[in-house]
Amino acid sequence: MTPFLRKAHRYIWFSFAVLLPVGWLAAVLAIPDAVWQQPVRPEEPEQLPLEVRSTQSGDFVISLRQDSSGTQRQIEILITRPLTNPNTMLLLEKANNREDKTLLGLLGSRGIHRFNLDSTAARSNNLTLRFEDNIQGRLLRTVVLHP
Repeated sequence: MTPFLRKAHRYIWFSFAVLLPVGWLAAVLAIPDAVWQQPVRPEEPEQLPLEVRSTQSGDFVISLRQDSSGTQRQIEILITRPLTNPNTMLLLEKANNREDKTLLGLLGSRGIHRFNLDSTAARSNNLTLRFEDNIQGRLLRTVVLHP
């Protein structure tokens, strides 16, 4: 190595000795505080106290729940085994119009899924639930709850 290269090499290492700790300190200071993110799936609503009706259909245990005054209703679905169709949608079919359906939500992994019903659906006597796979375009099952 020539004297010029040795001198340049030494200056480069001295600059690294100063710049690396400064860069490390700047990187540590640039780390943001805790980042709050919107959850991908909304939180499950609280379970209503009274179980009006319960039925089992395949891998699902479906319960209709209501509060003590009877004004609020809720569909509770317990999935006992992993779904064969992971993109199952739960739809509420109107009693007077079969084409008028309301999307309640998506069913994912095993466990309990709760869906609050709006006031018009809460007042109806017969609730028809449709489990559909929109990707493959097929109806998986239909369940009618009679309170």
